[in-house]
Amino acid sequence: MFAGGMDPAGGAGLIADVKTAAYMGFHGCPVVTALTVQNSGDVLKWDAVEPQMVTDQAEAVIDDGPVAAVKTGMLGTIGNVTALSSLIRERLSGIPFILDPVLCAGGGSGLSENGISAEISRKLLPLATVCTPNLREAAILSGSSVFSSSDMEKAAQAMIDQGCGAVLLKGGHLPGEPADLLAVGSKLVWFHGSRIPGGNVHGTGCTTGAALASFLAAGFPLETAVQASRTYVRSIISGSLQRVHGLLPGHFPQASGRTPGGDSESFYLPPRFCGRCGSPLEQEVGGRGHLQCPSCGGVHYRNPLPAVTLLVHDEGKLLLVRRAVEPMKGMLSLPGGFMETGETPLECGARELLEETGLQIIRADLLDVESDDTPYGGILLAAYEVTEWSGIPVAGDDASDLFWADITDIPGLAFRAHDRLVLKLLDYLD
Repeated sequence: MFAGGMDPAGGAGLIADVKTAAYMGFHGCPVVTALTVQNSGDVLKWDAVEPQMVTDQAEAVIDDGPVAAVKTGMLGTIGNVTALSSLIRERLSGIPFILDPVLCAGGGSGLSENGISAEISRKLLPLATVCTPNLREAAILSGSSVFSSSDMEKAAQAMIDQGCGAVLLKGGHLPGEPADLLAVGSKLVWFHGSRIPGGNVHGTGCTTGAALASFLAAGFPLETAVQASRTYVRSIISGSLQRVHGLLPGHFPQASGRTPGGDSESFYLPPRFCGRCGSPLEQEVGGRGHLQCPSCGGVHYRNPLPAVTLLVHDEGKLLLVRRAVEPMKGMLSLPGGFMETGETPLECGARELLEETGLQIIRADLLDVESDDTPYGGILLAAYEVTEWSGIPVAGDDASDLFWADITDIPGLAFRAHDRLVLKLLDYLD
């Protein structure tokens, strides 16, 4: 459950919370505490929701439960602080509670009434599993200036002393490279990072708290949840959207019209950028080993590629296809192709056979598993012997022609693994 302000720009507040939860596989329930007029650059004005309406919204969500975690953001008024603290204490105790003490916007605009910080310290801070202030918010809640890493440690400890379970103090506004501090009791853990070029992105603080709530709801240990949240936030910064007044986080891939046709050869090219954070991938000196991301530590595992091939035979004849695409365009091969996400090998084989030859599998048995180095890269190949099928053979998809060949006199095929599989089939039939 998320309690906070509604951002019509779509990048911060409850919108960011729900997007983040959805990305993590959770259903986010938004409880509106304030309506705002804002864009990608700043908050222009806001109006708080009455505390009773906040309570009624939250009660409706709780009664429809279960609730796995709670995160509060912009509350706006002392009345809303009181309302949420009562609900958390009386009906939501024992689950992770992330307190994002939103007191002012990134552009500097105030987002709360006078006196609210004292009430947050008194009523919400002691209930929080983790509090996630930025430098300015930490200064207000701790009562001390925060301009350096040593200041951050003192401020975090001051909030721990006020009863907070843990503090994740976000150091993105520190000079130099950014670093976040996690304080748990007397233990201090620093998470160092690097700045991503492009400017400030509106909504990263909300996203951090929502990601942390999601990971804790999923049962991850706190330090692991913090690291994973930082990685996710880095990815949404890398994929940010440029608007007129500023940048919005890219919680999801940008939609676009589908381009006509397609380039099948691009499938075999290694990626240039990290799928998690968008940074350029690197490889060990010498060009061997997996591609790795120097920013978030992600490893791109590509090989071996899982593929399936079909040995369709009848009365001493074996069905071959003539390749219509590169590599090995124009050469003969066994029908088959690469497995798609979510497919079993047999499902892949049935799909590929139907697409390339128009035949539907009735009976197929696993003959062997092969591996090979090809223009695609390393391949792990599941080979199925197809002995019963239906339909009339018609070339399609990646096949320009079909050819029934005498199984004892097969010409050289496009891929070496296919040649070896034909020999294994002959041995099996003998």
